[in-house]
Amino acid sequence: MMSFLLRYKKGFSLFLHRFLCATVLFFGTFGQAFSEQAPIRLVTSDLTPYSIEKGIQPGIFVELVQEAMRRLGRTVKVEFYPWTRAQKIAEQQDNVILFPLARTAPREDQYQWLMPVAPMELVFVSAQDRPVDLMKARKLGRIAVQKSTPAEAYLVEQGFTNLRAFPKAASTNIKLLVRARVDAWFTAKGFAQYLIKQTGETNLQIGPVIDQSFFYVAASRNFPEDLSWELRRVLNKLAQDGTLSNILSRYR
Repeated sequence: MMSFLLRYKKGFSLFLHRFLCATVLFFGTFGQAFSEQAPIRLVTSDLTPYSIEKGIQPGIFVELVQEAMRRLGRTVKVEFYPWTRAQKIAEQQDNVILFPLARTAPREDQYQWLMPVAPMELVFVSAQDRPVDLMKARKLGRIAVQKSTPAEAYLVEQGFTNLRAFPKAASTNIKLLVRARVDAWFTAKGFAQYLIKQTGETNLQIGPVIDQSFFYVAASRNFPEDLSWELRRVLNKLAQDGTLSNILSRYR
């Protein structure tokens, strides 16, 4: 009888151990699969050349992030919104990837920063004979900026009160310059160079770099950690294998 009980106890212990291992493995695998298949939103705005809503090319960040999604076995449509709303979506929802986002001190704890992709160099664009720097800009009448961007925040911090904030960083700002509706446009150098090239304007001046940072692929603060890790891994791979360089070269 004692021998039977010992064998039973040993057998039950082995069964329980195997059952618990199988349960942990099942729920671990299930949790990973669920997280990996959690719906992701790709949110941006019409910010040429980084994300282009209507055009022959989709934009640097759109190409990069969609390739990352492809390598992760996902197909996710890019959603375009006014920039202020795009940021609100990423702040209020958990599974959102937002781009291109400049990494600034006020934003640091609001997002997960997945990878820097392109430099953000703030400059004044003008139709004047000489490039406009910060000192000269203080003497101008009207300066165009994009709303809810580091460009606007920077000039406000510098005490500028003559700003005209627009919802988009579009070619309309170049038209405003050419028609003398504004005296300068404060924006990222990449925006300006690409749009000037697209419009064919030859009499515009790009001033010296006033401030600089990087445009990132970012995610909402509560984005799943495993997916965040996977995205960082894939994005870094795209940078290492030359994919990012090839994408950037198509927008110069």
